[in-house]
Amino acid sequence: MANTFEYREVVGISTNGIEDAIREGLNEIKSSYDIAWFEVVSMRGRMVDDHVIEHQVSLKIGCRAK
Repeated sequence: MANTFEYREVVGISTNGIEDAIREGLNEIKSSYDIAWFEVVSMRGRMVDDHVIEHQVSLKIGCRAK
C-alpha cells in the first residue's frame, strides 16, 4: 500500500535564531497534521530595530492529515 502525503508551506519567525524559527513553523502545523519531513526553502532576516534581528524561515512540510 502506497503512502500519500501533502505539502504545507509556512513561514516560521523568531528573534532567537534560525532553529527557533524552524521550530515555530513546525509547531504551527503539528497540531493539525502528522509531520513526516520538512524542507527549508529559504531563509531571510529583518532588522526590527538597532538590536533585534527577526529570522524568517520558509518551510515546505510533508505531512499526513490526522
